[in-house]
Amino acid sequence: MPAVAMLALVIALVVALTLSPARAQAPNGRAPGDPLVLRVGTFADNRPWVFRDEEGRLVGFEVDLVRALAGELGRRADFTAMPFKDLLPALGTGSVDLVVCSISVTPERRARIDFTQPYYETSQAVVVLKKARIRSLADLAGKTVTATTGTTNEQWLLDNRSRYRFGPAVMVGGLDEGLSLLQNGGADAYFGDLPALLYSLLTRPDLAVAVRLPTDDRYAVALAHGSALTPRVDAALATLKRNGTLAAIHHRWFGSAPPQDSPVTTELPRP
Repeated sequence: MPAVAMLALVIALVVALTLSPARAQAPNGRAPGDPLVLRVGTFADNRPWVFRDEEGRLVGFEVDLVRALAGELGRRADFTAMPFKDLLPALGTGSVDLVVCSISVTPERRARIDFTQPYYETSQAVVVLKKARIRSLADLAGKTVTATTGTTNEQWLLDNRSRYRFGPAVMVGGLDEGLSLLQNGGADAYFGDLPALLYSLLTRPDLAVAVRLPTDDRYAVALAHGSALTPRVDAALATLKRNGTLAAIHHRWFGSAPPQDSPVTTELPRP
């Protein structure tokens, strides 16, 4: 082959390899749409669901859940931590495949994103300092209240603020920040999800759950609206319920078997 033709062939091969979709790299060095990776958005201040241990590793009920789901899908879970308020918008931008962080199913959210079947059912609650002698919502009249921005806890607080005559509402970035605000006198009550609050009480004897709110929250995995992954993740979740994996995760983090007929073990339709 003439030298000029050989040079042209080499240049063509280099250009083809450079532009090949299989070799194009995302900013993090991973091929976009890598079928072996499940990109997961989460919020790392939500014990016992997702948080960092003493070595800085992500751990928790939902971390174990997602890793088990990824295993069923033949993928590896790759977590990205971000503020809670940024989780659902991240689905819209396509920067993550799914998000978990005790995401409650609501009609407003269902209109914008996909949900798998629920995997946990609980209610909301209000935590206070024991020494504050607050025992009811009526006791919070005129008091400073707080919740995590972007949560259903914040929404309940704001929706019922006038009814119970709450005082100033100071929103925070997460549970730890909210409890610190309580301890430092910056707020009189923190509104959150009952399991997370009860878990915090295990190491915080200065706190007490003053009120359990009349809410019915069901947590589910959230995905982009119309995502091709939604039915696959939902099917994988059903498998984890049937084979006892999810019940074992529940026992690991709560020290007990899930209640009878709980979404932890019961297959349910997608909302």
